Amino acid sequence: MAAPSNLISLRITEDEIAMLDARVGLDGARNRSDVIRMAIQQFLKGQPLLPGMDSIRIPIGHGDKMLLGQLYELQGTTPETAAQEGLSLYIERSIKSRSEMTKQLDELLAVAKDSTIRREEYHE
Repeated sequence: MAAPSNLISLRITEDEIAMLDARVGLDGARNRSDVIRMAIQQFLKGQPLLPGMDSIRIPIGHGDKMLLGQLYELQGTTPETAAQEGLSLYIERSIKSRSEMTKQLDELLAVAKDSTIRREEYHE
C-alpha cells in the first residue's frame, strides 16, 4: 500500500502544464501528479551532500545511456561516478594543456627579448 500523501496547491503557467502533460506516459508517469513527484524526487536526490558543493545535470542520449548501463552491469560503475571521473580527467587535461601553453609562450617571449634587447657586448 502506498504511503499517505498530502494535497497541495501549486500555481504554474500554461507552458509548464504543457511540459508536464508531455511527460505523462514516459518513465512510468501515469498523470501530472506522478510527473511532479518524480521531478521533486529527482531534484532532492540531486542536491549536494555538503555545503559549498554544487551539482550539475547532464543530458545523455540513448546510446550513452545504454553504454552506461552496460558499464554498471560489468563493473558496478554508476553514471555519477563515471561523470565525476570524466570531469576530473577533463580538468587535469585542461590544466596540463594550459601549463604547456604557458611554458611555450614564456620560451617564445624569452627568444623575442633576446633578439630585441641590446646586449652589453655591443655597448662601448
